[in-house]
Amino acid sequence: MYFGTKISLTVFLCLLVTPTIDAKKTKGCGARADVVFVLDSSGSVGASNWQLMLKFVQDVINIFTIGKDEVQVGVDIYAHTTYTKIKLNSYQSKTQLLNAVKTISFLKGGNTYTSSGIQRMTGTSFSSSYGRRPNVPKIGIIVTDGKSSSSSATVSAANAARASGIKLFAIGIGSSISSSELRGIANDPDSDFYFKVNDFSALKSIESSLASKACTIFAPTPTGCKAGADLVFLVDNSGSVGSTNFKTTLKFMSDIVDGLDVGKDKFQVGVITFHTPVKAEFNLDKYQNKKDIKAAIMSIKYEGGGTNTGSAIKYLHSTSFSRSSGHRPGHPMIGILITDGYSSNKAQTREEARNARLKGIKMFSIGVGSSVDATEIQSVASEPKSQFVFTAANFNLLKSIKTLVLSKACEVADITCWGMTDLVFVLEDSCHVGKQNFQKMLDIVEDLVQEVPVGKGNVQVGVNTFRCTASTAFQVGTYKKGKDIIRAVNKIKYTGGKVNTGKAIEYTRKNSFPDSRSKAKKMMVILTNGSDKGLSKTLGEAQKAKNSGIKVMVIGVGSHTNQELFKEMATEPYNKYVFSDSSFDPLRNMRDVLIQRKCSA
Repeated sequence: MYFGTKISLTVFLCLLVTPTIDAKKTKGCGARADVVFVLDSSGSVGASNWQLMLKFVQDVINIFTIGKDEVQVGVDIYAHTTYTKIKLNSYQSKTQLLNAVKTISFLKGGNTYTSSGIQRMTGTSFSSSYGRRPNVPKIGIIVTDGKSSSSSATVSAANAARASGIKLFAIGIGSSISSSELRGIANDPDSDFYFKVNDFSALKSIESSLASKACTIFAPTPTGCKAGADLVFLVDNSGSVGSTNFKTTLKFMSDIVDGLDVGKDKFQVGVITFHTPVKAEFNLDKYQNKKDIKAAIMSIKYEGGGTNTGSAIKYLHSTSFSRSSGHRPGHPMIGILITDGYSSNKAQTREEARNARLKGIKMFSIGVGSSVDATEIQSVASEPKSQFVFTAANFNLLKSIKTLVLSKACEVADITCWGMTDLVFVLEDSCHVGKQNFQKMLDIVEDLVQEVPVGKGNVQVGVNTFRCTASTAFQVGTYKKGKDIIRAVNKIKYTGGKVNTGKAIEYTRKNSFPDSRSKAKKMMVILTNGSDKGLSKTLGEAQKAKNSGIKVMVIGVGSHTNQELFKEMATEPYNKYVFSDSSFDPLRNMRDVLIQRKCSA
């Protein structure tokens, strides 16, 4: 389940219990860049393919960190004429940007004046009045399904764009394109800046590669992330892979290891291979330097057989991340699945991936080639899927996503900030909310539990509900495992009734934070429709909670939200502790944005 203003609640809450981080030091696609998409909207594209093109743009945007001090995105479209649909400075919220892209209309015909599109991008979209920032990398992404009306004019316009400092990517779709023209548009080398796909639906296969290349421009490959984590590769060694592709996979893994800072108190690496049986090639504590790890990876033998993905993931969470296999308690756990097909038991794969995530393992899912089950690799990955699912059109293109995978692994290794935290959700259960929306609140809690380290020395979770009076669904510390919390959350029933937010806050402050955890950080997350009229009581109790050391976050949902009220209730700064939307459904997207914010111990 997702929230509306995109940012992973897990990492966001993590942020709130740790010091502020210098944005200039964050890794991955959070660096500053101005990116403009230039989209062919001529007659040959068609309305249905136009939607696929917009979805491609949205998916690439999802991988970037959007903000006025991070990545800005603009969108131009062209056919017989050109239009700027989104300026670089139009949106600083990823949710608003994605919604704006979704609503861009198809021009419904016309010729392919690519040269005009590039000229508009260079002269207008990358102007200061449209949001261009000085000393920030400029990237143009040209997407077309055909040859332009004038190849010479198009290449000339591209030359002028590059001369002005714009890095140009060219993406050709289908059989009517001119490869020479697109190579003339793209920066060198073509292997980095020119992409070709057979049809619009295949755009999805290059999302990760394109984003990774763009990230490399404005966030160079990390050279040894300094954080520590336990990382295990789960490598498909089945018959569909083949010995040559398997060797390419091993080289990709070796290159990832090259970017890690390896050692006893830094990164440890293990490898599991799977075909019909599952095999631990080496455990986390086997090697303590890059040279030995890389040599061990490159010596792994190809076997062939079935695709027993579910059993491999089960082995990962039950054995590989045990003390006996070298796991260091307190260190982040990362699992990286690499597969070229679908598993032999999809239900088992989904269930074991869920179990792995519930144990706090961050699951990366890398699908290679056209036989991958997209739904299945999505089901394996951690949230947000846009940042933990990666694709490569073939094994040789695995290298194109190395930077993105490595940056994300380094980022995850930095997320060690929870410590002892008591987290209590306070859910409005009134008639203003409704049964369906109340269930969405429960889903939010369930999703969060899958992403935090639940346990006696880590995060403990409680849930209260409120109407005119408040009641405890279960106390902080009642359940020691994530799966038990989820089971309890699913038993909470909607009842309806009038609402008294002030009493709920008072009840939570007095009853929900155990004295035995006096050193634990305390956080209260209130999900409310905002329809309570007892403002004096509500604000008074919110202040008492804050005075007692409780961080108060307010998520306003439904049609009666009052942003000013929520600001008075919540802890400062408001941009970290107050969220509001006109309905529940946009809250599904909030997590994707919140995950962008970095968190460091």
